[in-house]
Amino acid sequence: MGQRRFEARRCDGCGLHDELCVCAHRPQLSLATALLVVQNNKERHKPTNTARMLPQVLTNCELVQFGVRGCEFDPSALTRPERDYVLIFPRVLDPEGGAPEPAPILDRSQLAARRAARPDAIQTFVLLDGTWAQCSRMSRRLPELATMQAFALPEGPPSHWGVRVPSEPSRISSFEAGVRVIELAEGPGPALALQTYFDHVAAGMLFMKAKQRSPAVPEHWVAEREHRFGRSPG
Repeated sequence: MGQRRFEARRCDGCGLHDELCVCAHRPQLSLATALLVVQNNKERHKPTNTARMLPQVLTNCELVQFGVRGCEFDPSALTRPERDYVLIFPRVLDPEGGAPEPAPILDRSQLAARRAARPDAIQTFVLLDGTWAQCSRMSRRLPELATMQAFALPEGPPSHWGVRVPSEPSRISSFEAGVRVIELAEGPGPALALQTYFDHVAAGMLFMKAKQRSPAVPEHWVAEREHRFGRSPG
């Protein structure tokens, strides 16, 4: 028998090895926009899962588990009357029918119209966390999700989360989806803070996986970020 491979201790916050910890870069934002992550329980303890970081950086973010063995799912987080729920998932309407209709792409004008229609409601974006197949099943089998208006996110830059290879380049990590939502709902400033932190985590994780020679954030990521959001103050 070979020797068991030594595993360095990981930080409970960013998930990187302790000596690579980037929690000092982690922001904490209090925004009007709320996020609600419905996570497939199989993702819960994966060190490469990014959804768990969203409640760490957004005070108005909640994560609930779906598919916990022996526990019936509690839908109360999806049915609060004071909230206007917006499901982020590119679900196709009537996929087996003669004229399947893809989910509309979310934009600022749609969000403004929803706010005008319910000015006192808390706009709450629902993100599904899991594999593509898991999220698709959740979006259809949970009645509370099945009846929600679903939207696709607009196109953006390629994912930086190269430690898990998506089946399609357009599929990004849950944290990056959260960044795009915040960019649409709150503007570039908060989104920049989130993306900056995520880039530190992603670079460190790629270094840990021997996919990058240094844990430093690549210069082309910084240039891409500044082009997208503008430069960080200071």
